[in-house]
Amino acid sequence: MTPEEPAQGVLRAPAAVRMVDLAIAEDLQLSRSGTPYASAYLVGTRNGRPVAGRTLGLDGSVVVSAQTIARLFADVPDEDPATPAPAVALPGLSVVVTTCGQDESVSEAVASVLDCDPGPVEVIVVENRPKGSTVVATLQQRFGADSRVRYVEEIRVGLSHARNAGLAVAVGEAVAFTDDDVVVEPKWVEWLARGFASDPNVACVTGLILPTDLETVSAVQIEQFAGFSKGWQRRVFHITKPTSALFPYAAGEFGSGACTALRREVANELGGFANDLGAGTRARGGEDLDLYVRVLLARHLLVYEPAAVIWHRHPDGPQHLQREIFNYGVGLSAMMTKQMLDGHTRAILGRVPAGLRFVRDPASRKNVRKGPAYPKRFDWIERAGMAAGPIAYLASRREQRRVVASANRP
Repeated sequence: MTPEEPAQGVLRAPAAVRMVDLAIAEDLQLSRSGTPYASAYLVGTRNGRPVAGRTLGLDGSVVVSAQTIARLFADVPDEDPATPAPAVALPGLSVVVTTCGQDESVSEAVASVLDCDPGPVEVIVVENRPKGSTVVATLQQRFGADSRVRYVEEIRVGLSHARNAGLAVAVGEAVAFTDDDVVVEPKWVEWLARGFASDPNVACVTGLILPTDLETVSAVQIEQFAGFSKGWQRRVFHITKPTSALFPYAAGEFGSGACTALRREVANELGGFANDLGAGTRARGGEDLDLYVRVLLARHLLVYEPAAVIWHRHPDGPQHLQREIFNYGVGLSAMMTKQMLDGHTRAILGRVPAGLRFVRDPASRKNVRKGPAYPKRFDWIERAGMAAGPIAYLASRREQRRVVASANRP
């Protein structure tokens, strides 16, 4: 067990998810109506910053003793993680929250962003399914007195279209993007801004995504498969300093789209998110991975800052889970196909052997979270999606060209 990853093979549903302050020695109560928790996923913090994650089997216990917590995190250094002092002033942050008619959940997301200290310059809610939507009415009722809350409609289907619509109207020096199924920690805005202020060459900052709960088998399996957490150490990426044999095409190393911020000027220079990738297109995903690659290839710095924490509600139900896994596979190879068509064929093909080893290696970052009970069929579902990705991307590319052509007709 290392400070980077929780112990594997222990996480079982229902699992409690809790933050524990490592500076305070006290027992942790895990009350739950009905069946007791089978396991716990504990996130250790120092001065409010997450520094390590551990899983623990509970065997019916409703109390985790202070001694047990101390033993779990015994190898975590006592000192606070190093944080560079701001080199420039913290930028004002616009926050874009995309939704498809989810009134209550998007309101919760907006409320958590507004509660940040310091707060954002603005929160832009982009409705990507405006026909019949009551989101604008809900926002007006709950946040009508707060001029920072803005509402935008984007009728072109697709997460990238929605995010780009928010980017187009944002006024902050930096723009953060998140979804309607998250709640952010009170210091989320500050830590994203600190990422940009650490170096004027930082163009992108990503953060730590933790599960809101792991009550069901499907939620646990999503956590084991997706691994939204990218570790507990702050990392700075640059194209001249490869971190693996797959760099910079290393899927999942840099962050996830639901917790991503971009310097607005750079985002516009790069053309925002690729409209032929992402949820709502035939490509089904990959728009965030593609953006990270383009940021790095443009020789900007990308910072992963785990102190910028959001809580994500994982999808529930076996059918939804399998669809998510398939879609991830499609999005991954669709992104690779786009990069090849953008002129990086030789670079990507040269990384294929390393990629195959990465997919098969039980100790790789991709697989280390999967315990012995993780269904092997999910790996095949993902691979089926990867096989479908190139064709899906070509279809999406043609479709988006038709959308552009239609919009340009007089």
